[in-house]
Amino acid sequence: MEFFNLNENSVLVSWKDELNSSLTRLISSYKTEILSLCKDDIKDCIQSIKSILIIIDLNRTSIDEIVNKIKMIDYEKINNYDRTIKVWEIPVCYDLEFATDINLLSDLNNISVRDIIDAHLSKTYDVLSMGFLPGFMYLGKTVKKLHCERKEKPSLNIRKGSIGLALDQTCIYPRQSPGGWHIIGNSPIEFFDLNSKYPCFSRPGDKIQFVEISKSQYKSSINRLDKPKLIEL
Repeated sequence: MEFFNLNENSVLVSWKDELNSSLTRLISSYKTEILSLCKDDIKDCIQSIKSILIIIDLNRTSIDEIVNKIKMIDYEKINNYDRTIKVWEIPVCYDLEFATDINLLSDLNNISVRDIIDAHLSKTYDVLSMGFLPGFMYLGKTVKKLHCERKEKPSLNIRKGSIGLALDQTCIYPRQSPGGWHIIGNSPIEFFDLNSKYPCFSRPGDKIQFVEISKSQYKSSINRLDKPKLIEL
């Protein structure tokens, strides 16, 4: 664990460990503990894939005081933090109407469209981080045959619910947006709801399992505004 002062009122807590589900849960547990210890002294605490950004209220404390509090956190307690892991089932339609980049990715990686779909369905993914857009989930890691660079020319108008691939990760666009990930499908689920107590149903450390649905199932689901299915606690 390392500390970097980004400016006069923010510090980045960073980990060099290999990215895996255990590290994601560890960082999530640290965030929970930091919020508990320092809730009156910080303005924000933002978890990323291998770091936590802390915005400090300088009217109440200093960076040094916050860093010292974090260093005092009991690692063994955090590492054994009893946190329920939720597994969410997300339906995806891989029809070409939605999978706007799947043929391009097929050519780039020299695998069939069906192989892309099967490989994408073959894993349960860790929610590594939230960001870019409210409710945008970074999920990993994908199998090697799906690894790819971001698109050379980003798309200006990616459909809400789109499922993307880039590097060794997959993602879900919670709303219409520009973006540079290769789009291979779409989900009819609502991924961010401001009217809900918890606008985003998942958080880092949870898991996502994709399931394939047909185009007719997709249209039926989107008309019902289906919610994600919690399949395991």
